[in-house]
Amino acid sequence: MTEYVAITPETRLPEPGQVRAWWDEFAMLDNIRDHSEKVCLVALTLADWLAEAGVRLSRLAVEVGALAHDIAKTPCLGTSKLHAQEGGEIVTRLGFPELGYMVANHVYLASDHPLDETLVVNYADKRVTHDRIVDLDARFAYIADRYGLGDAQRLARIKIGLDNARRAERLIFSALGPRRSPQDIMLLDAS
Repeated sequence: MTEYVAITPETRLPEPGQVRAWWDEFAMLDNIRDHSEKVCLVALTLADWLAEAGVRLSRLAVEVGALAHDIAKTPCLGTSKLHAQEGGEIVTRLGFPELGYMVANHVYLASDHPLDETLVVNYADKRVTHDRIVDLDARFAYIADRYGLGDAQRLARIKIGLDNARRAERLIFSALGPRRSPQDIMLLDAS
């Protein structure tokens, strides 16, 4: 986790097409591209709902953050490198430090992180397993099965991740008010 960086109106961001070109540059596997597109759908929907509720976020930052969040996933496969950290460093080197912060923090986010673009992307990622929208329990069951490896310390970190994701969900949906619920996100897979 790096020191908090906020998106401001002055923040320089790439266009979505530029991020998709990075996918080729970093040899992103097709399944990770599909995952990133679905995370983007969830994140942009949340940003739009938040805007309707009066919470203004940079829609472009949410979009490119969701598209870039797994930029280092393919190069990190089969290594001990952490893809979020590596991805944050890549994007920062490309000249986008605020976006680099979002990418670096899409897996783990401080429990006191505010409702902002980074939190929305982080949460959206927690609602997508492969290219399917799921609830938090299903996503974290998958994470525990795939990455927990029966190791108590790993499973404890995953549990903290679930707790933080639930906190993010509460933050987002309390801002949205009673018209929206976490279940509404599931309907995006039907459209």
